[in-house]
Amino acid sequence: MKSLAGALLLLLAAQDPEPRQPPPDPFVVKVSDMVRARIASIVSQASGSKVKFEDALARAAKLDEEILAESAQKLGLSPDEVREAWKKREKKPRKTGFGDGSWIVLGGQDGGLDSDVKGTPVQDTTDLVGGGPSILTRRKKPPPPEPVPLGKPLKTKDEWWATSTSTERAAYVESEWVRKSSLVEMKEETKKCPTCSGKGTVAIKRGGIGLTAVCSRCHGAKDDVLLAWD
Repeated sequence: MKSLAGALLLLLAAQDPEPRQPPPDPFVVKVSDMVRARIASIVSQASGSKVKFEDALARAAKLDEEILAESAQKLGLSPDEVREAWKKREKKPRKTGFGDGSWIVLGGQDGGLDSDVKGTPVQDTTDLVGGGPSILTRRKKPPPPEPVPLGKPLKTKDEWWATSTSTERAAYVESEWVRKSSLVEMKEETKKCPTCSGKGTVAIKRGGIGLTAVCSRCHGAKDDVLLAWD
């Protein structure tokens, strides 16, 4: 009898629908939406075309504090109340990354030439056309030219920042913040630089001379840094 009752209970439990999730707390939703809006706004401000690179990094380092303060002011709450509500948010995974500026955080070469190789220019002949055997009909050969550097300049971090698009700068600032933030959970990974296939250098020819140059995209760092956060 007991076994029959137990079987019936198991059957009824199997037929019951899964327990429903409680509806989201409207207060938490309101705070979460505000925080996300402030993140987007402050990142946009910090990556503006007139903002210098070092200033953008300094702003990113204080982004947590700024996000909480602005959100609290707009909602009439304290920063601690905003932080506690944000902890209960519905997670919305987002991806970002440093893109072709990854070399900066990975310690790639900051400026300078991409190669130390020097080469000697090809010399033109100095013989006169139709010259005879007499030494008077020939010019004296000039001394061989000095070898010249074949390397090309790599961008400095400031030059990279100044020539990047607004989207690239915003992604950099967001990524810089995410790596150090206490407000979000972050997972970091890398992928090989698409230009050099993760080698950090490329084999090229300049002036007819083969040489190995530091990759102009990853500056020798080999990888791109990717971040996933929520």
